[in-house]
Amino acid sequence: MSKKRCPLQKFLSLLGGKWSLVIVWHVSEGKAGFNELKKAIGPISAKVLSEKLKDLQKLKLVTRKTLGGNPPRVKYQLTKKGQSLLPIITTLHSWGDKNF
Repeated sequence: MSKKRCPLQKFLSLLGGKWSLVIVWHVSEGKAGFNELKKAIGPISAKVLSEKLKDLQKLKLVTRKTLGGNPPRVKYQLTKKGQSLLPIITTLHSWGDKNF
């Protein structure tokens, strides 16, 4: 019989990297476009941001909508599942603000 993986370990393996929760936070704050996110986050490469956004889409935490224009613009939004992370991220954000 296999041992079930700890939910915290699973969470950290999926979202515990350097950027995932930061991206979710900024999308929740209204930074919806790729360039807006890149500017708000700062020291993240376009390649890494693109990869992380794709990962978040696969996890069904964000959706990607292509808007008109030339070049086409993209808008990211949190899904309900993504919104369910906000209390956790808000708590971490507050803790970091008070302690660092």
